[in-house]
Amino acid sequence: MPFARSMNLPVFLITANKKGKPAPINTSAKKTMVFVFASKDMVGDDEWFDYLTQLPQGSSICAVPVAVDSSVFTSLKCVFQTRNYIRAYDFGDNIEERCFIAIAHEIYRWSLNESLEEHKTGDETALKLFLSHCKDGETGLHLARSLKQFIDHSPMRNFFDATDIGIGYKFDEEIERQIKSSTLVAIHSDPYSSRYWCQREILCAKENKRPIIAVDTLENYEDRRFPFASNVPSVHIHVKGQPSDGDMLRILTSALLETVRFYYSKLMLEQFASTGVVDAGACILSRPPEVADIPILLSRDGDVIYCRHRTVVYPDPPVYSEEHAFLGALGIQCMTPLTSNNRMLQGWRVGLSISEPSEEELLLLGQATTHLVTVSQEIARHLLARCSVLVYGGDLRREGFTGFVLDEGLALQTRLGSLKIYLEDYLAWPLYLSNTQELSDWKAKYRSIARLIEMPPPQDVEGLIINKETFLPPTNAQNWYVWSRCLTTMRETVNERCHARVCAGGRHSGYKGLMPGVLEEILLAANTKKPLFLLGGFGGVTASVCKILRGESVPVELTLEWQLENNEGYGEMLRFAKGSVDYRQIAESLRSALLNNGLSEEENGKLFETPFVEEALSLIIKGLSTLTAAT
Repeated sequence: MPFARSMNLPVFLITANKKGKPAPINTSAKKTMVFVFASKDMVGDDEWFDYLTQLPQGSSICAVPVAVDSSVFTSLKCVFQTRNYIRAYDFGDNIEERCFIAIAHEIYRWSLNESLEEHKTGDETALKLFLSHCKDGETGLHLARSLKQFIDHSPMRNFFDATDIGIGYKFDEEIERQIKSSTLVAIHSDPYSSRYWCQREILCAKENKRPIIAVDTLENYEDRRFPFASNVPSVHIHVKGQPSDGDMLRILTSALLETVRFYYSKLMLEQFASTGVVDAGACILSRPPEVADIPILLSRDGDVIYCRHRTVVYPDPPVYSEEHAFLGALGIQCMTPLTSNNRMLQGWRVGLSISEPSEEELLLLGQATTHLVTVSQEIARHLLARCSVLVYGGDLRREGFTGFVLDEGLALQTRLGSLKIYLEDYLAWPLYLSNTQELSDWKAKYRSIARLIEMPPPQDVEGLIINKETFLPPTNAQNWYVWSRCLTTMRETVNERCHARVCAGGRHSGYKGLMPGVLEEILLAANTKKPLFLLGGFGGVTASVCKILRGESVPVELTLEWQLENNEGYGEMLRFAKGSVDYRQIAESLRSALLNNGLSEEENGKLFETPFVEEALSLIIKGLSTLTAAT
């Protein structure tokens, strides 16, 4: 969800919708985890079994078997040897929650646990939970005991180590030692915030930069919530009698979500700092800034107070401006990747070309339409926040990419408290005549952030149009030709008014223009030497163009023969137009095209291939930064 604080991990689904092996696994990330959902159907298929025996290996790759049924262990001994399985078939009730916990815990254990060492055993790398609760309140004590008992007497003991303070230890020293290596679960009963040791535990976790979740169990009233216990995710539990397994699982799920988010966001901010998206010298926080961070940001020498850090960077989404006021008054600037360099693109108009490839192609990439939705949202969000005008040529279909981009603009406008968020959506004739009520609703919803430009048909096809006020369906060769000319004219106008263009995906077939839409927009930008950013890792036409730019053979999808065979009626339209599309010349033109995007050849190579949204975004921002600095 846009602006939701979640794990945001890149996830790919490797499968197949027909007989045969699935696509190879992309292992270009710094760390790759492969979860193999093994069932008797999988191990009984020769091609799948052969695929499993050839899983990629290496120090940066971890394969985790998930047993869907109990029949797979013997068959897969040669693949996983003595490696332990996640036994999904044994989870019983709440199987989805238990599977999520098991998988998320392995992600934490192998890739994010900062204390991980080679010689440590699985138990030693388990996520530790410190249960902070009030000892003299029945509710908090009861829930803490129930949670620890649930962990200790269920398969969850493989994933968590719930901490108690041992008898005979120095209380304060033992607390601090345990908290320094734990995720703190603060069980908020009525008296919790008023107890000294509960406050100390919260402060210790904040000072040592530990993940924290709050479990709200208030029954009646608390006169004051401890302020340092805020700014953390919270889950509410109704404690009436014995807490249910569902309650326990919700707490554990929340703890894992926050732990993984906490450490992954830190890694992503460090990556953004290394590529210039955010200030490399900023203080990096894994949660929004607050009063508890002042000791990190300020130091005192006698009567003089110094700033240790003038800039703070924390994960998106940005908090509202009022929350920054207390640090802003001290001269400390707080920002997220979204709000850094927030005037960098002022005056720039950036065209966005994104549409989904075929479902089959996405499947080969381990992706779904949601990956491209995320790409469109992230790019739109960051370009708009940097004061660019985002230009889009699209229709108004429900759940279409135009809608995702516009909704992102609305959310950003609210979040940043700005009326300057701006988009332009160009509609070719006769698309804006297809549903006048939908068009009216569109204008009512998006008028504050977007301008809709309705493009008239070009003069050379006006003689083929009986009534320009009536929608013309592309049901025959003549009408398709009219559509193609209208779409080309719209794209030429958009290209003329843009300073740069970003492209991803794009269908090879099923279009109603002279050629695939994203291809035509890439050609227009390249021929006019506009800066061009090509995200090839998300498939489609953009990936095909990237192959040509890398010097590879022309993909069959960008040949006239393939286009004629896979687009019903396309040949008739070309014959009506008394011409053809020279795909050979298009390929030659692309081979010599200059991207002019401020990135090096090596950086463009990464942009051509990466399936990771954050990496693609950081390269786009870097390139645009170079271009704007040169103007």
